[in-house]
Amino acid sequence: MPNSLGRSASLASRAAHAGWWSALEIAARYGTQLVLMVVLARLLPAETFGLIAMLLVFTSIGALLVDSGFGVALVQRRTVNEDDEATVFAFSITAGLVTALLLWACAPAIARFYEEPQLVSLLVVLSVILPLNALATVPDALLTKRLDFRARTSAELVGSLVSGVLAIVLAFQGFGVWSLVFQAVAASVLRTTMLWLLSKWRPRGRFSVASFRRLLGFGGYMLLTNLLDTITIRLQSVLIGKMYDSGTLGYYTIAQNTQQAPASFFGSILSRVGLPVFASIADDQATLRDALRASIRASMYLFMPCMLGISVLAAPLVSVLYGQRWLPAAPILSILSLASLFWPMHVLNLAAISAQGRSDLFFRLAVLKKLIAIALIIAASPFGAIAMAWAVFAASLIATVVNTYYTAKFLEYGFFKQMRDLANTMAGAFMAAIAGYCVLHFNPPSPAATGAAIGLAALVYIGWSLMTRSPAMRDLLGVARRICEGAGPVPAQPAESP
Repeated sequence: MPNSLGRSASLASRAAHAGWWSALEIAARYGTQLVLMVVLARLLPAETFGLIAMLLVFTSIGALLVDSGFGVALVQRRTVNEDDEATVFAFSITAGLVTALLLWACAPAIARFYEEPQLVSLLVVLSVILPLNALATVPDALLTKRLDFRARTSAELVGSLVSGVLAIVLAFQGFGVWSLVFQAVAASVLRTTMLWLLSKWRPRGRFSVASFRRLLGFGGYMLLTNLLDTITIRLQSVLIGKMYDSGTLGYYTIAQNTQQAPASFFGSILSRVGLPVFASIADDQATLRDALRASIRASMYLFMPCMLGISVLAAPLVSVLYGQRWLPAAPILSILSLASLFWPMHVLNLAAISAQGRSDLFFRLAVLKKLIAIALIIAASPFGAIAMAWAVFAASLIATVVNTYYTAKFLEYGFFKQMRDLANTMAGAFMAAIAGYCVLHFNPPSPAATGAAIGLAALVYIGWSLMTRSPAMRDLLGVARRICEGAGPVPAQPAESP
């Protein structure tokens, strides 16, 4: 028992530190991207963002093919050897070069599909990031496995800041859409270089067919799952870009990127920390269930009011950040924010499944969810961008139930138990959102009204939490306490006996 308690305390401390440094890294990256997007949105027309969104459909799929789930497989496995690392490295480099060449060859056909000739040159340059990112697959995975997010923070911070400043300078110089392309390439070069320097990893093993097959057993399912996820997300861009115009796609892209900033921030932290931490306790179902429960309560306590707030404040938020000409994006942003209310639940339930090595179950859930989402999005596409946003909302609600199926089966912690744990948080968040909405509805639009709405909502939410002694607030304060108690680097975790 003492060893078990010591292990739990050590794990909680390491997870808290990892979450802290991961939060800093992701905040630096997404914060820089948000600032860049705000500046460029005031300098460039909506059509510019629509053009980039058209290309992201293909570069995102290419990036997944390059990784093929091997990076996650390295993180998930308890032990990896030099041959495993060298095998992933060799495969990633080869896949990166081949995929880039395929995109170059397909660029004219893609441009004809969208009837946008300039996409050819844009895609040729943007494809360079695929082999560049491939170089970073192993160093990135190993740093994640060690929970060494301090090193990753440094890499992402340098890449985000330098490439962000470059993009802004190019935009002021009149480079237009090319400022976004060069920013992506520069960020990839800088991030890869920093990860190699900070990880101190060098390929020492040899390519092994046995290692390839072993890692593919887990990574293959993850690749298919991520492909389905990316296709579902990017399908929205394909349909809007083809059926409407680049301007409409630009508004949708700005709304989607704004909504995804907090969602990606939380999701990246939870998946990066959750998978290695959950994997280390996957053999103890009671401990894993308790860790999952505490993680869901603490993360949803922060995330849900944030997304409800963005939904209520969509119009003044878009106006302040991007300017009045971007207001057509506001209703789309409001709906997409509601669609992501339960995002931490998605991420953490899937991380718990992956930690047990059951990527096959992960894949089964993904197939069901994405087929439903794709059907809903296609059905809504003839009715415009707002209808497609509502289709995403419906698909997200269905996915929330689907994602808890195997956690109910294996951990006895399914949808209804998770909802019961979140009842207090949901009640407080919705009361706060209603209070903020009333302030905005009964007062003329102004910065003062917006500030008053945010202030009243915060008071209602915190007051409710204190009055009801919210368990989620206690979980969150516990994480904060562990971060504050540990100054300095996280000690290395001793290897467990076989």
